[in-house]
Amino acid sequence: MIEIKNLNFSYPGKKILNDISLDIDSGSFVGITGSTGSGKTTLALCFNGIIPHAVRGKFSGKVRVCGLDTKKNKISDLAKKVGLVFQDPDWQLFTLSVKEEIEFGLKNLKMENTEKRAREALGMVGLEGYEEAEPYKLSQGQKQKLCIASVLAMEPEIIVLDEPVSQLDYRSTMNIYNILKSLNRNGKTIIVIEHNTDLLLEFANKVILMDDGNIVKQGDAKKILSDKKLLNKLGVKVPGCLRK
Repeated sequence: MIEIKNLNFSYPGKKILNDISLDIDSGSFVGITGSTGSGKTTLALCFNGIIPHAVRGKFSGKVRVCGLDTKKNKISDLAKKVGLVFQDPDWQLFTLSVKEEIEFGLKNLKMENTEKRAREALGMVGLEGYEEAEPYKLSQGQKQKLCIASVLAMEPEIIVLDEPVSQLDYRSTMNIYNILKSLNRNGKTIIVIEHNTDLLLEFANKVILMDDGNIVKQGDAKKILSDKKLLNKLGVKVPGCLRK
């Protein structure tokens, strides 16, 4: 589903990603974790072509998503394959109604059946009936659900989320993760950048552990998150049930 070979990326005077190589299989639920500044968000921006097309820097290596080379294909084409949800929903929401928010991306990409797609996406995240609501009046949890629904409406094969629950309470957090779990069971590939290793232990089947722009380890989530010595060394929280 995603193939990355020898990926390097740097801003002027600062290298962010160092010789990254990884494969993500279709239908996976992948967690990317590591200390702040380890390159997680930069890596995520490579999945749908924002890097190198919109964020400028020195880029080398190969990134292929659903068979498409991200360097040779437009962001608009890659958006049909990969949906990206940012950490702060207020960064993504800008229209005057929930319905307009959902339909904006669809119309921009000239997709068909916009109303049907919007209705189905809102139903998936439990926001049916909110079509005329003003996004800025929604709760943080509802805003995040709206961002997810906006991505789902475009029916991408892969959904990438950058710390989607960092601003949410426990109830909203579990609601979002259970939505992701359901989407994954129905065939979507889910990639989540997440500091909360308890959530990754519960929901992810693969973990990519990063530090200083490098992939330190990748593989089975339970095996990696059980390596207390390595997690402590990298400043990553050991899951609560494994701390003793």
